[in-house]
Amino acid sequence: MLAITLDVDWAPDKIVDEVILVLDSYHVPATLFCTNFLKDLSGNSSSLAGRLHERHEIALHPNFQNTGAYDEVWDAILELYPYAKGWRSHNGVTGWPMTCGGAQRGLRYEVYPSVFHNYVVPCQVNRVLRRHYVFTTAFWDSHMLHEPGFSWSTSDLPHRKLFEDDSKLVVLGFHPNILYYDMRSHTEYDARKSSYHEVDVTASFRHHRPDGAMKLLYEILEMLPSQHFTTISSYGTYAGFW
Repeated sequence: MLAITLDVDWAPDKIVDEVILVLDSYHVPATLFCTNFLKDLSGNSSSLAGRLHERHEIALHPNFQNTGAYDEVWDAILELYPYAKGWRSHNGVTGWPMTCGGAQRGLRYEVYPSVFHNYVVPCQVNRVLRRHYVFTTAFWDSHMLHEPGFSWSTSDLPHRKLFEDDSKLVVLGFHPNILYYDMRSHTEYDARKSSYHEVDVTASFRHHRPDGAMKLLYEILEMLPSQHFTTISSYGTYAGFW
């Protein structure tokens, strides 16, 4: 099975909503890792609080960088998204105190952002955190921006043979801005970084034939029947994890 995941990363509402519309048009649910939009000084970060959770899974994307006040980070973001089911940390900052904090607050899972060459079976952390599972991310669009030879085609995706295996879950990671602007390289990303919270509609995937990250997403959605897509928590329920 396949889980499409998005790290919202303080993207604007317009960009997030356009990407979600693509998924909705294929009746595909996504797992949305939401940041604390109150921490963005621009005031233009997307807030998914109270919306989209009926069609998609809401999870957390806490930012533990440059702080040791992990409880404060957890409590602030959970106040915004009290119905979140799991988490994946911003920039991969994690460790035992953060994992314990998430599990103790009732989150069912953590998704490691590190990409492993082989398929990694979801597993419990240890006996202390019972029924709290760790998943891994098999692919990142942001990583491929630094790979000049990447085709932005499903033929280059890892673990393709497992997509239709209901006993396995392959987690793919995307970012709304990279998809919205159909980026292909880190040069394109860097050029837009200074205007991250602004929306250039004329440069979006709606105004040209996609040949980058959005092309890849469309190919994935066209390739698989909708029943092979799931959210992380739904897969855990199906697999009997909780």
